Amino acid sequence: MFVFVFLSIYFLINLYFFRKIRSVFYMKDKSIYIPAFLFTLSPVFYKTYDKAGHDNFLLSFLILLWMGFVILFFIFFFLIDIYNISLKVIHHITGHNPLPSLSGRKVFIVIFLLTLFTTTYGYIETLNLKIYRFTIPSKKVKRDIKIMQISDLHLNQVMREDKIQMVLDIYIKEKPDIVISTGDLVDGNLRYKEPYIKLLQKINPPLGKYAILGNHEYYADVEQSIEFTEKAGFKLLRDNIFYLQDNIVLVGVDDEEAERFGVKRNLDDLELLDKVDKSKFIIFLKHQPKIDERYKDKFDLALAGHTHGGVLFPVRYILREIFIIDAGLVRLGNEYVFVSRGVGTGGPPIRIGAFPDVAIFEIKKSP
Repeated sequence: MFVFVFLSIYFLINLYFFRKIRSVFYMKDKSIYIPAFLFTLSPVFYKTYDKAGHDNFLLSFLILLWMGFVILFFIFFFLIDIYNISLKVIHHITGHNPLPSLSGRKVFIVIFLLTLFTTTYGYIETLNLKIYRFTIPSKKVKRDIKIMQISDLHLNQVMREDKIQMVLDIYIKEKPDIVISTGDLVDGNLRYKEPYIKLLQKINPPLGKYAILGNHEYYADVEQSIEFTEKAGFKLLRDNIFYLQDNIVLVGVDDEEAERFGVKRNLDDLELLDKVDKSKFIIFLKHQPKIDERYKDKFDLALAGHTHGGVLFPVRYILREIFIIDAGLVRLGNEYVFVSRGVGTGGPPIRIGAFPDVAIFEIKKSP
């Protein structure tokens, strides 16, 4: 159902683009609509050859970049359409137009260039990884502990070794005690991506590295996602508790998409958290940051991802109605919750007002 809805909407967006071309340039030949069908099916083509094990970075990149371009074009031009419709309504009510209408070839060219510029900027933003640092005092830990969180690398044919290298460079510089991946590490067929595994294996902190599954691991094929994650050296937490030295405990939960793929959870989040000794410093790992008042006093630090900070700036305000926050650090009573914007992208390789990030937490032993 999701695929059908997505393709239907994506077809309408592509159709909108080519109808604008036909209208602005007075084209009578309806064959201009043929590319709308082809571009709509291009993500299906990408997924098909990806599952078959064929690696084509350039083609995959162009397919996903076009998706971002045409969606941005639709947003910009749709605002122009709303403006023109508003003028018609005002004219109908008052009998005159207070402002000029915006239409014609010049407007199309301006919107096209604006979209091209925005798409280019959006891609450049994906390359600028930010580091966020937080210090959390605690009487529970036996010594100071440094934790590095990564999330949403979305490794596939477009999110490649360069994304891993960005993370590896920070790891080498920061030397954390623990590294945690909060889901969507995998987003494609990675069975033949040994270079990805070898790079990730270089991340080898003294207290280990840990991961949970996100929704895209299930979309990509959960079994091969698990195999890749474990080969890369992560200990995978799936609704279980893992005790570390220095009075630290990790509680990692499976993504809620698990049940849609036939994976039954034995315990829900709160039942699992209730089993943990509260004298420990509890780090709760949950891919989708659906955390509310019921979770108070259940953990010390919760780490999540999934949101990408909205990817496009205005989307963050919608996400704040769905999740505890769109991105960043928030308090829930005495507990801290951090939601990462992620490192990669799960669709078009663009970000606007949502820089990728890695978080460093220094858990300081307090008297």
